[in-house]
Amino acid sequence: MNELRLTDLIDTAVLQQMQDGFSRFTGLAALITDERGVPVTQGSGFTEFCYKLTRRSEKGLKRCEECDKNGALKTLRSGRPVVYRCHAGLVDFAAPIMVEDRFVGSFVGGQVRSNELNDETVAKIARELGIDPDEYIAASKKTYVKPVQEIEKAADFLFEITKIFSEMAYNNYMAVNHSRKLERAARSQSSYIMNMSLNIEKNMTSWVSSAKKAVESGSSAVMESTYRKLLDESLEVYSTIGDTVGYIRMAGGEVDLNESGYSIRRLMSQTEENVRFTLSRKGDALSVTIGEAVPEVLLGDSGKIGQVITKLILNSAMFTENGSIDVSITCRKDSYASLLCIRISDSGVGMTQRQLESTRSFFDSTHVLHDEDYIEEMSFPVIGLLIKQMCGKIDVESTKGEGTVFTITLPQLEIRD
Repeated sequence: MNELRLTDLIDTAVLQQMQDGFSRFTGLAALITDERGVPVTQGSGFTEFCYKLTRRSEKGLKRCEECDKNGALKTLRSGRPVVYRCHAGLVDFAAPIMVEDRFVGSFVGGQVRSNELNDETVAKIARELGIDPDEYIAASKKTYVKPVQEIEKAADFLFEITKIFSEMAYNNYMAVNHSRKLERAARSQSSYIMNMSLNIEKNMTSWVSSAKKAVESGSSAVMESTYRKLLDESLEVYSTIGDTVGYIRMAGGEVDLNESGYSIRRLMSQTEENVRFTLSRKGDALSVTIGEAVPEVLLGDSGKIGQVITKLILNSAMFTENGSIDVSITCRKDSYASLLCIRISDSGVGMTQRQLESTRSFFDSTHVLHDEDYIEEMSFPVIGLLIKQMCGKIDVESTKGEGTVFTITLPQLEIRD
């Protein structure tokens, strides 16, 4: 929102057309400014006193812009149109243009007088602005005289127009914001697929080279060892492809929750079995602790929960060798729901502050993947989407050289007999 200006949200031609219509209808001068008081339209119905003399003076223009801004700020504070006297003695009025409680511009009208101007005061202002006093006095007398009541009615009318502008600006802002989200999502998916392709290509090249060396060695032991290594790596690539397909489908809203009654204890037993081979290869020990307060049967998508836990355990294993990975599951009541808290910690290499911030951003579904992103981290956007889909939250803490802790909270319903 900060980088968007009024003219980004409403076309200048539209602003100009509405402003010209207001000026013709009321017979008053009108101008639309940005949030800094700088005009974004050409003045409509401007008097010779203002346009040809005051605003063509460098000092005069600066004072006019300051008046326009101050007038809009006054009406912003009051929530109503404000009638005020400008620095040159004429009566002006202003109303703000708002988007989500943010001031983006103002509609200013007026350049009239409710009574006669004092010639000596006008001459004094002319000298300050570097304008011929006689010419300035003569021009001031050509300005329109309007009763206060008529000015106030015009100000109310102006206020109604700015409400329309504010509504238009808000709708356009929402459209621009949605368009940017779609653009980020498209870039993210494109980068994701590109990274997956590069990963497969890199592995295929490595596989061919390893297989060739194994065959040339003539050793059955070397060939068997190479075969097991290639099998492990192929499973990792298969997982990457699955992550990519899952990510694209979830980002497109194609995957629904499949909620049913499940046992977290049984789910963790199956998860331990699924990761056992990988952890044994790394020499890592896995411990699982489930608190007594965790209900025996919960209502939720056990498939997605198991997928998230498995991915985080395997991620910990990538950065932990001959160490430990601990999974702790607790539960507490929160209104009608049971908040399941899953804590996965490891004794691995940990992360730097920069890596930690990067990892947190990966859990955000709006994150755009870049070429320098590690291929191992490609499962994180999937985890982020899965947890978001289940209305949960995930956080990560890490200390370089000491390990990493992932904490997930998921709202679930307890099923009782």
